[in-house]
Amino acid sequence: MKISSGIVVVAGPTASGKSDLAMRLAEEFDGELICSDSMQVYRKFDIGTSKPTLSEQKLVPHHQLDLIDPDGNYSAGKYERDTSIIIQQIQQRGHLPILVGGSGLYYRALMYGISNIPHIPKNIRQELICLQEKHGTSYCWEQLQKHDPQTAKRLHPNDTSRIMRSLEVVIATGTSIADFQKQQPFAEARYPVLAVAYEWERSVLYERINQRTLKMLKSGWIEEVETLLESYAPDLKSLQAIGYREIIEHLQKKLKWEQLVREIQQRTRQYAKRQMTWFRREAKIEWHQPHDEDAILDKVKVYLEK
Repeated sequence: MKISSGIVVVAGPTASGKSDLAMRLAEEFDGELICSDSMQVYRKFDIGTSKPTLSEQKLVPHHQLDLIDPDGNYSAGKYERDTSIIIQQIQQRGHLPILVGGSGLYYRALMYGISNIPHIPKNIRQELICLQEKHGTSYCWEQLQKHDPQTAKRLHPNDTSRIMRSLEVVIATGTSIADFQKQQPFAEARYPVLAVAYEWERSVLYERINQRTLKMLKSGWIEEVETLLESYAPDLKSLQAIGYREIIEHLQKKLKWEQLVREIQQRTRQYAKRQMTWFRREAKIEWHQPHDEDAILDKVKVYLEK
């Protein structure tokens, strides 16, 4: 394999040390980082998404950050198209593309393509729009619970766009949108890839999450949300993300400080569990002991010299 043909992926759950490892690899192998995080695409979402700092971004080139305003939309399909171009540009510069992030759907879209969900008839879409306008998003979420309980369980009752999309797919096709997403248009990965992740004991990872939550709150996360609320409504889709929704409830006097911390930590741990389940299904990912950077560096070196 030519060095210019491959990419390196640093995957894994939140708070597992992906960013630090990716930075080390980029410095060691003249790499450029491509962020694979569905929340870091939003501008002004910095502390709560653990977005790389400006100093880190100056140290190593970063891509796929700060793409849209908080009320914008950015799909996995667009991520796949844009990132494919970015990978090509990085390789043309003679650098190593390093994909880093925890959004499994973005990773799968890039590596295996987007599943082909059938066209949704216009009449079904219009009926559901009328249903939402008449009864509200929560009612539509309840309908999704009846037709596709597993998908509904993963979505917040205020997540209008995902609820409506999931509902129209299951009503039109009789198949859950999750089942379509599991389908891979390409049987083999589209890029030669070395994918690595840290394998933490669950209790240790959860404690890392707990401590990181406290650090983020002390670093100005609440002030970040207050600034966002100066320009955007609290029920905005992006503001339903982990921590942002809870901070809004805290500012609305619905959650006391102790509840705020506890709920963010719990919701983040639940997300990490889902990420681990997702990435363990990816056969190409090699799991390493935490902080075992030297072994990973050796593996990347061998991979690039093939």
